[in-house]
Amino acid sequence: MQAPNRRIDPGVVDALLDEPHRFEFFQAVRVLEGLFARQASDAPGAWRHGDVVAQHIEFRNTLSLGFPPSEIEGARSFHDGGALLDSGDERDAALAAGELGHVELTPAFFGLLGAQGALPLHYTEQIVAREHLKRDHAARAFFDVFSNRATALFYAAWKKYRLPFHYELDRDERYLPLLLAIAGVPSDEIRDSLAAGAGGVLDEAVAGYALAARHRPMSAAYLQRALSDYFRVPVKIDQFVGKWYDVPPDQLSVLGEVNVVLGATALVGERVWQRDMRARIVVGPLSKRDYEAFLPGGAHAVALERMLTLLAGVTLEYEVKLVLKRTEVGASVLGAGSRLGWDVFLCTRDALDDRSDARYELHVIH
Repeated sequence: MQAPNRRIDPGVVDALLDEPHRFEFFQAVRVLEGLFARQASDAPGAWRHGDVVAQHIEFRNTLSLGFPPSEIEGARSFHDGGALLDSGDERDAALAAGELGHVELTPAFFGLLGAQGALPLHYTEQIVAREHLKRDHAARAFFDVFSNRATALFYAAWKKYRLPFHYELDRDERYLPLLLAIAGVPSDEIRDSLAAGAGGVLDEAVAGYALAARHRPMSAAYLQRALSDYFRVPVKIDQFVGKWYDVPPDQLSVLGEVNVVLGATALVGERVWQRDMRARIVVGPLSKRDYEAFLPGGAHAVALERMLTLLAGVTLEYEVKLVLKRTEVGASVLGAGSRLGWDVFLCTRDALDDRSDARYELHVIH
């Protein structure tokens, strides 16, 4: 089942802006990045890829020469119009209306100025003197131009190889398409066909089994684990299940019509027994609800066919054997929608064993 998208709680943003020293730098930027990405989206709950950090988050140089007690020294928030949001009520109103313009963060561990800065300390001392004695903020703003870009790149470098964070923001543009391509689902048409209708396999599920889909040839044990994990039910794969196959008329041996060689091309009969084209998938024991979902036409049955095509390809046929828990076997009632041969049982007493009567075939070979 697809998990709901987690939203950024406004209370977390309030706590960050009120007490930035309680947050780590990377987590703080990540929270703000997620907030502005959602705020800029056209549809509720959707994400839009873009350089959110450059547009809505500014990094300033610290002027403190003391030992930094935390990673973030301060934070200020601004309205879309550029006005500083001093009070919590103004900030809450802007958050509720989606009108928070940008946030200024002052990291205490990174930059050009301050005790941890790259420049000598006398630069910081001169700028502090200019701000306090002459009310001149131009020098600090000049250094902020360079520090802002460097800090943003520092955060981008930290996030680059942390793929779960990319999934939060640009899942449909970078992270998810890469995994789908590895799984062999590169085009939108294939993605739509897998996800269509009841029993659709979502893109996230396909991406989750990208390694299994890439593994060729697919072993029975690997396929068994993947299917059991996806459907959350016991699954067993029986290999080399034999079946009689009809021989095409043009390949039959007919006396006087086709030149055949004994021991080479001669064939007696109209069918052959083969064990290399078929496998049996034993699903269960199942509850009544899962059992009905795996019956032909059910959502799980459709998903099973699509997962088999994705994971094992189209080179095999499958016989699906469903096992119903004995505690779920009950007497049939007319008018209850039961289907003969599938979930109809004539019972005079409680079942002693699990029922495995239902079987059907999946032909993924096209």
